[in-house]
Amino acid sequence: MSRFFLLFLTSIILIGCSQVAEDEASSRYLDGKIIVDNKEYNLIHGYYTYKDEEVEINKLDPFSPTEAAEQFDTLAVAKNSKIEIVLEDKTTYITVHQWNENGEIEEVLLDENVLTFPAEEGYYVYEVVGKWKNGETTLVFDIDVQ
Repeated sequence: MSRFFLLFLTSIILIGCSQVAEDEASSRYLDGKIIVDNKEYNLIHGYYTYKDEEVEINKLDPFSPTEAAEQFDTLAVAKNSKIEIVLEDKTTYITVHQWNENGEIEEVLLDENVLTFPAEEGYYVYEVVGKWKNGETTLVFDIDVQ
């Protein structure tokens, strides 16, 4: 009976430790969402880096925003419509890149974290790069302008 109890106790401790490690790791990258017509959509994670006095984490796998966007449910939006990009409070700098159907990339400007979609119909992928004191995270979403 005592062996069963010891095995059970060990399992509980290991599960608890792994959950703490997972929670700690996830606190080292940014989560983000966009708000379109008062609905929130979580963005897809790309690469991220994090560094402090105790740890350095780099998830720099070969990353294609257009491939990552396949994990996001493409949003149908109207021409010139606006969305709000919301990243965690620790963000100090946000850059947004837009890919069009031809693979052309351009940096787009935000107005107080609000993005205006193109006036031209088509499919677009957006890469949102958030930077803060200890790292950088890339987040992705895609839209179909109609």
